[in-house]
Amino acid sequence: MQQNTTDYIAKLAYTTTKDHWKKLVGLPVTVTAGAFAILGLLDKIGENTAPIISLMALIGLGLFVFMICFGTAVTKWTETIYKGKKTIDIEEGLRYGLTRFWGVIGTWLLTMLKTFLWALLLLIPGYYKGITYSFSIKISQLEKISGGNANRLSQMLVKNSGFLRTLGNIASIGIIIGLFFYIYLLASLLLGGVFTSANESIGIILMTILFSIGTAVSAVFMMIFKNYEYLLYKEENKTEFAEMLKKLKKV
Repeated sequence: MQQNTTDYIAKLAYTTTKDHWKKLVGLPVTVTAGAFAILGLLDKIGENTAPIISLMALIGLGLFVFMICFGTAVTKWTETIYKGKKTIDIEEGLRYGLTRFWGVIGTWLLTMLKTFLWALLLLIPGYYKGITYSFSIKISQLEKISGGNANRLSQMLVKNSGFLRTLGNIASIGIIIGLFFYIYLLASLLLGGVFTSANESIGIILMTILFSIGTAVSAVFMMIFKNYEYLLYKEENKTEFAEMLKKLKKV
């Protein structure tokens, strides 16, 4: 298979997801399920007292922080696997994700704001900027450079590697994931319906679990696909990327 094609990137993402699914999929599903279970228990306790509301808000905030750190950890794990490492260190990855928390948040907010403002002019400029900025978060996560500088590096990568190529990658993998998810969802509903006819509660719980797993698998695969796309683009443009990164860090 020719390298750097959409098929090649998808194969890398599939292999990584398959080989490390317990950590890449199992970890976020377990943490999210645990958080929602505690929130549900607190809600059933009864009165909306200040301590209960504060605790629920704290759990929600903790889940948000975990997801941001987990996303950065997945990007870091993808990079180490791409370099030849066979194992994933959960603690090290999440610790690294925590160190990049504010940089990632700041880059995400600025990128969304700039894309939105461009979209106010016309839909097409906003969509174009969204594509050219699509590696900004990856750059903030791995290169430790954030905000506008991450946007500039992302634009350079997309411009050099090809806007239509990048758009094609997004469109094609989006179609595949969409088909997978709808087929999986249909199968989950049918299976859940069989159990619902016997016991409604069990059927609902089963459908919820299957839906959560399918959503997590799809999201993780898309995330890893984008990670490998970034790493390959970076490798293709390593000389210019290194020079530009060096200049931006001096500013």
